[in-house]
Amino acid sequence: MRRIKFPRQKAGVRSNSIFLSEMMKDDDDKKIQAPADDVWLPKGRGSQTKVVYCLCFIAAACTIALWGLNSSKLIVSRSSASNSPPIYGPNKLTPEEVREYLADVDKGMKAFLNSSTPFTKFGPPVVDWDKTRRDAIRRSTNSSSGVNPKPRIMIITSSHPKKCENKQGDLMLLKSIKNKMDYCRLHGIELYYNMDHVDTEMTSWWVKTFLTHMLMKEHPEIDWFWWMDSDAIFTDMTFELPLHKYEKYNMVMHGWEDAVYDKRSWLGLNAGVYLIRNCQWSMDFLHAWAPMSPKGKIRDGAGEFLTLALPDRGKSEADDQSAIVYLMVTDRKRWGSKIFLESSFYFQGYWRHLSGRFEEMMAKYKPGLYGDDRWPFVTHYCGCEFCSGSINPEYTRDQCLMHMERGINFADNQIIERYGLRHKSLKTPEVELTSKDQPHKNETSTAKAAHSKRT
Repeated sequence: MRRIKFPRQKAGVRSNSIFLSEMMKDDDDKKIQAPADDVWLPKGRGSQTKVVYCLCFIAAACTIALWGLNSSKLIVSRSSASNSPPIYGPNKLTPEEVREYLADVDKGMKAFLNSSTPFTKFGPPVVDWDKTRRDAIRRSTNSSSGVNPKPRIMIITSSHPKKCENKQGDLMLLKSIKNKMDYCRLHGIELYYNMDHVDTEMTSWWVKTFLTHMLMKEHPEIDWFWWMDSDAIFTDMTFELPLHKYEKYNMVMHGWEDAVYDKRSWLGLNAGVYLIRNCQWSMDFLHAWAPMSPKGKIRDGAGEFLTLALPDRGKSEADDQSAIVYLMVTDRKRWGSKIFLESSFYFQGYWRHLSGRFEEMMAKYKPGLYGDDRWPFVTHYCGCEFCSGSINPEYTRDQCLMHMERGINFADNQIIERYGLRHKSLKTPEVELTSKDQPHKNETSTAKAAHSKRT
């Protein structure tokens, strides 16, 4: 099997900021000119010398082939050596060849997971869950339909169980959970905040799968579970999810279909914020997603298969985000068809594109209307890692702290203004009194615009 070399990724960085600039390059940039068939033959030599060179070449080729087979931990059956996919370049695979290739990779992934220690963290697979839910809702609401009159939502978030290494990390986590509590209070949403070390193997990003499954079973009366990373905050406290858009879907994330299905990019979506319906499909999805998570040989081995399937993914252990993309592209009918990739508003927006423009947004627009770059719904400070102190080298810890403080205060203004208070600036937690009777400048400008339009 020919070895496929992929570009490396920066460990621990989960950002869509580089998506348009790095991933969506023309294939022409990566074309490689093949050498002529006889360029290895030395010129002006006798036939005897040529035979010696031939034998040396054959021996070297065999050595390289044996090294490749022995060093590879993956067993992906191929019909011939030439079937390995040149993802970029003039020999790009057809859609049918891509499907065949992904089917082979997925066969290898399943064989690897089946041969590993069985995944038992969730217990036996859940069956007839939709009926169980209907019965639970009938008991809790006295409704004969088994459907809640209004969809019930629970936000799940989690933070480190120990004291943060960074001195200001604990303060930022406190401000982050306060932000989520404010939003939940305004919109009648339940909140589950985890600070426990729930499992020794399902660590880091993967804890979300354990918590989601646990709460789904424990709360059959809840319709939607909404996971939010601790470094994601609400920046539009009025905006509400357009749940009517997702009636035919069971999971929602920020992302782009072409990036996931055409490019097979691990950055085609962001798993730091997702909405998942409480239903049988979701139970099955969690049982397909989480087995890649146990830390050690399983997570490392699964990561190699994810790298085979996703061209822009470097060599690293399996992560939750790549695993979702993998499931979507290897079985689009079962998984991808029920996952909605939201891009019409910021289900989560990258902070570096938004945080410096908050004052401009306050001057021009109002919350509750857009959710996009005019007034983002959720701003995600991914890459900052406030608690561990591990910061993306592209920016400093001070930059992260300053910009998250701005985002927190930008959101907090929308809460405290109704009590006649406002932050002196977005850089400080200090507030000043404002007149409740004095309209906010956003409302004033909107009223003036409406008046001029009428006249």
